[in-house]
Amino acid sequence: MTIFGKCLYIAFFIIVFLFTTIWNYFNSGHWALLENLFFAFWVASFLFMALLLRSKKDESEKADNRS
Repeated sequence: MTIFGKCLYIAFFIIVFLFTTIWNYFNSGHWALLENLFFAFWVASFLFMALLLRSKKDESEKADNRS
């Protein structure tokens, strides 16, 4: 993953965390920081797995095309 990709991934994690935190504050009147931190980590981990599987698929397709 490039430096830009890592920065984009970290920015996505922070944006999800802030969005869910502000959303919970307006809906229920409390911040729920720990809950939103776990949710943001959960979403970011699924995104990371999807990107990882996509890159593995691309590598296998390139290897098949070479042979």
